[in-house]
Amino acid sequence: MKNHFFNKHIVGTFLIVACSLYSCSTQKWAVPSDLTGEWISDMTKITVRTSPKWMKFEFTSDISLVSLTIENDKTASGFIGSAEFKNGIIRKNLGNPEKTGVAYIIQCGSIKRIFPTDPLDDKQVEIWLGPLKGVMYAGLRYTEGGSQFPMAHLTFRKVMNK
Repeated sequence: MKNHFFNKHIVGTFLIVACSLYSCSTQKWAVPSDLTGEWISDMTKITVRTSPKWMKFEFTSDISLVSLTIENDKTASGFIGSAEFKNGIIRKNLGNPEKTGVAYIIQCGSIKRIFPTDPLDDKQVEIWLGPLKGVMYAGLRYTEGGSQFPMAHLTFRKVMNK
């Protein structure tokens, strides 16, 4: 009987903590005005990874531009090379951006071929934005299937405010 009572308290405590953490992670936040607008990267080497055999990777690279338009409604659109994405969702990174180097994450969703020799017809990608310091450093990540493969390191310049 005591064991059953003890288990109820553990489960109850766990649920309260889980709900508290969830509510903290979904706090309302606004996209900073200095982040909204149009951004463009320099020509950057982008690498696509494929796995034709289990744990045997092949890499294909080419040089492309990346452009973003960040809206104040927490959405983004743009081009990664020749692949367009629309209605990307911007999430605030819950970690410490000064330590992790990631302030915001744009979930671009599924995109097509980035460059002519890109071997993947479709791929899920995210853009991890660093803290804004005049320019914006970012990383392009392949995120399909739980993967976090870094495809490119980007440096964005702002070309137009929103």
